[in-house]
Amino acid sequence: MVLRRQATVVQARQLLNAIAYIKQQKQIPNLERITRYMQREHKVPPSETHKQLQNAVKDNFIFSYTAIGNKGSKTGMEQKGYKISDESELVDDGHDWYCFKCHGPGDVISCNKCWRVFHLSCFEEEESYTNGHKHICYICKAGHNRIRGNMLNTLLGYTVQRLKEKTRELHRIGHRDEELNFKRFVYKPMDLNTMEQIVQSQKYRCVEELVADAHNIVHNVYLVYGEEHGMTELARIMIRDCKYDIDEICQCWNCYYMSNSKPANWFCKPCKPHHELVYAKLKGFSYWPAKVIRVTEDSKHDVRFFGGYHQRALIPQDYIKPISVNIKTVTSKRTQGFIKACEELKLHRQLLEEQVDESSNNGDSEMENNMEEDDEEEEDEEEDDDDDDDDEDEEADDDTETREVTSTSVAPPKNTSKLKTKILTPENVNVVSSSVDKISTSPAPRSSKVAYKHTASQATPSTVNKFVQSDTSKKSCNCQDELSNLLDDFKRKTETEHKKEIEQTEKRVSDRLQKEFEIDKQQAVARAVTNMQREIDRVRRQTTEKIKEQYMEEMKKLSKKHKEYISYVKKKQWCFFCGEEAMYHCCWNTAYCSKTCQKDHWQKEHKNDCRRPRPKPNTTQQQEQQQIDSDSDSSDGNNGNRTHGHGSSNFSLSGSSGSRDGSCKSALYY
Repeated sequence: MVLRRQATVVQARQLLNAIAYIKQQKQIPNLERITRYMQREHKVPPSETHKQLQNAVKDNFIFSYTAIGNKGSKTGMEQKGYKISDESELVDDGHDWYCFKCHGPGDVISCNKCWRVFHLSCFEEEESYTNGHKHICYICKAGHNRIRGNMLNTLLGYTVQRLKEKTRELHRIGHRDEELNFKRFVYKPMDLNTMEQIVQSQKYRCVEELVADAHNIVHNVYLVYGEEHGMTELARIMIRDCKYDIDEICQCWNCYYMSNSKPANWFCKPCKPHHELVYAKLKGFSYWPAKVIRVTEDSKHDVRFFGGYHQRALIPQDYIKPISVNIKTVTSKRTQGFIKACEELKLHRQLLEEQVDESSNNGDSEMENNMEEDDEEEEDEEEDDDDDDDDEDEEADDDTETREVTSTSVAPPKNTSKLKTKILTPENVNVVSSSVDKISTSPAPRSSKVAYKHTASQATPSTVNKFVQSDTSKKSCNCQDELSNLLDDFKRKTETEHKKEIEQTEKRVSDRLQKEFEIDKQQAVARAVTNMQREIDRVRRQTTEKIKEQYMEEMKKLSKKHKEYISYVKKKQWCFFCGEEAMYHCCWNTAYCSKTCQKDHWQKEHKNDCRRPRPKPNTTQQQEQQQIDSDSDSSDGNNGNRTHGHGSSNFSLSGSSGSRDGSCKSALYY
């Protein structure tokens, strides 16, 4: 165990901030000023500040030096000050400074395979591996889930994308003002953007590496922001989401890939291995066809339903029925959603049967090809060893050799696909059908032994005939004829079977290629339709936005023009009687367009409401007015009425004084 850091991250950051603040005040950061700052800003007692300051000095965060005061009461006096160390003075021996589990300082154990360190208690809690002086952490010890590199990084790319959508603040951790804390406390920087770059470069070899990088983000966020910060809680949420997605990949990476890529009929495509099909009942619904993703420890089934949105749920064992049960006994309601789910179930079963048929037809040959590719080097070595053994056997068996013929018929090969490797071996050649039980022959010449070394691809019935002729040259004529007949029959039978097998293979390959072509054709058409629809939507959206912009511009122009016209209209006066533009002003709110309107309006109502001030007449005018009034009184009633009416009707806008009610005598102005 090694003591790498003694001061906690939070208190070390506080001390660094205190020294930086005091330096900004053009003062020497001595113990007194640091203590006052810590007590004022963080409520830390002086004794604790002194202790943590010593730990920070031991960790090489802070250096002490002797300074001389140049102002105030301590001018010329020596003081013990503190300053922040340079980044180049930090020790880097290939391991982190803080525990990867609890993020705290103290005595730690270093992992021998990575840069992480742990406290002894944290190391034992995580069931890590210890063997003597070698320590391997739980992250390096985790079993690697082997998935092909390209597919693995594709799946992890979906995971990183989902994490980036949920936690935008973790795309890049830290700002410029936090760079100091990063370099002094964070050993291995990591964020979601960096993880995305690793996925794009196809560098992840297993899912555990991505989980380790996610844990590294939590570790760094804790060191930079502290335990109570919102970023730390966000990082914890991120690691929970990451573990959930990784568990989904480990359970069935086919389901995870299909649910994210979403090709046509993605839920109907069978996985490897296949999921169990059941009828599951959710509370408030009838029994519904579903796939069983997993079974929990408490016997609950994690299922995903066919149809609709393909929702998931945990269903108890009592509400699960096998798919073989009669559908009429399961549910009585056949809604549109249930019919759609049944159609997806039917399509899933069809694809499952096709997959089983193809695997049964091509499984043996594919397995043999894989085994042959894997064991190619071993077979080459065995062939070399066999050649050496054959040379030794030839020297030992030059004296005598006995071949026995015991069978009366040639057994057909059990597997025609292995015919090439089993048709001509020494045992198959030696055992030849004959009516004779046992025939002893003389030792075979050396050239006949060499024929056994030909491979199956080189061996043909002609070579077999040559071998038999050379091998049975000393036999009787009857045996040779029988052997020749049997070999001819065997040749014809082999050729017939080979031809039939070729025809079957061609037909099977043709059917499979036809199906693949149809599938590719449908997918290409679907992609073209999707792209065309996407392009149409894009053009429609752009056109709509452009029309909206033009509409808003026209509305702004019309509104401006309308306001200008209203302002222009308000500046004019209008005839109170007919509404036309006025030219003659009468009183405070009355104007007229012509004398006719003024006269009509005066007779109708305005003579009672006119507010125009009347001019005060002088004494001569008053006497004349009184004379006029007396003359009008002396006349008779009819004549007086006519005179009054005449005087009213002769009211002139030109200012004549012949009218009694002449309040608007001089009312017209231009």
